[in-house]
Amino acid sequence: MKVLLVNPPIPSFWYNNEFYLPSSMLYLAASLREQGHTPLILDMKIHSLNPESKGTGFYEELLCSKISSFAPDLIGFGCLFSGNFPDVLHFASLCKKQFPDIPIVAGGIHFTIHVQKIMEMCPAFDLIIIGEGERSLPEMVSALSTGGSVAAIDGIAWRESGTVRINQKASYIENPDEIPFPAYDLINLQDYFVDTSAWHNPKKLPINTSIPIITSRSCPLRCNFCSMYTVMGPRWRSRSPENVVQEIEFLYNTYQHRHFSIMDDNFTLNKSRALEICRLIRDRGLDIQFETPNGLNINSLDAELMDALVEAGMVRVALAIESGSDHIRNTIMGKHLSREKILDTVALTRRYPQLHVSAFFIIGMPEETKETLEDTYEMIKLIKADKIQLMNIVPFPHTAVFDQAVRDGLLVDLDTETLFLSSDLYFKNSGRFFIKPYHLELHEMEAFRERCIPLIAEQQRTGKTFS
Repeated sequence: MKVLLVNPPIPSFWYNNEFYLPSSMLYLAASLREQGHTPLILDMKIHSLNPESKGTGFYEELLCSKISSFAPDLIGFGCLFSGNFPDVLHFASLCKKQFPDIPIVAGGIHFTIHVQKIMEMCPAFDLIIIGEGERSLPEMVSALSTGGSVAAIDGIAWRESGTVRINQKASYIENPDEIPFPAYDLINLQDYFVDTSAWHNPKKLPINTSIPIITSRSCPLRCNFCSMYTVMGPRWRSRSPENVVQEIEFLYNTYQHRHFSIMDDNFTLNKSRALEICRLIRDRGLDIQFETPNGLNINSLDAELMDALVEAGMVRVALAIESGSDHIRNTIMGKHLSREKILDTVALTRRYPQLHVSAFFIIGMPEETKETLEDTYEMIKLIKADKIQLMNIVPFPHTAVFDQAVRDGLLVDLDTETLFLSSDLYFKNSGRFFIKPYHLELHEMEAFRERCIPLIAEQQRTGKTFS
């Protein structure tokens, strides 16, 4: 079968016009091709910086033209973030109207979390892939190509005689080395080049863009605000060091690429594995720079590992601190991270003048108080990171904090029945609060954010620059 994989554009009101390669699409395309199918990727994000894309109907014409020329047997939509769902629904509905005989499948974290609602309320989608799709999507396509049933496929939703059927995800790919490398040849890497002149670049290497590398899947921790395990499964599964470095080396030699983003949720969980990846990068003479934008588990970091990471080319590290309050961070969130370990690790990063350090903080948990907010303020002031990301708690469905907020009536202007249709949880994170803490009013939370603005600005003014 011919399969058109569609990535939605960056919404016009989103503040960040930089973007990564569509890793999920590239992995799915490689898996489809391995099974004898013919994938094509239409990444509408690459047109987001094109002034012509602001005109009415640009993306609609682009999509319909691609379908007409490629004549796919199946159209697949990706939805990496909930903020993309309104666009995905719009384009899927357009395809259903213009090309009613072509089945439409969709996947991603939003579809996985809201699978029941979407299948019931959005007839534009014929099928949904639940969780990781490198195995289930090719199985589904093969079944459709022969007119067979999809009923036995793990992690899939479909309609049967008008009734929604769901096979919840039960098995995950235990050995990620079995997944073929992303199909980089199906895109033009230069389409993703952006102005990186302001990026932190201590080695003065060419950047152009940062290619995402995923070396492991899921996370064994259960922070009460995180829903990732619902998509990637309960167990951490890792690629072998050799497999990871082979992909980096391929990109290094084939595309002369030198900048990478390790997108794992828990890259350094296994210290010996992380050390081996670093050793292989050094031994093969790969002169690269890389970053960890999703954050590293602070408990996993020590001097030996930090030395290895920096020697291998790490120039930007994000530390997932989350709260300056021991009570909020550990008792409530479940981070199991001591204040001493945080301060020791931040001090450790100071040994590397080439290292740009970001720190993540979350405010607005139901148990937040004036005292716990003050703890966060003091820690932000103390650590003096190069960049602080201060986020409002987002109550994603299927997380403990969401269930708590629903149970205790703490949600602010969120309708749980129509939440699957909204992009608010992703795009309005710092602009509003979604939960009212038990012991604080919203205006007190807003005042705290305002108070933090000059503190964060001063730290970033005196720290290393990075755009």
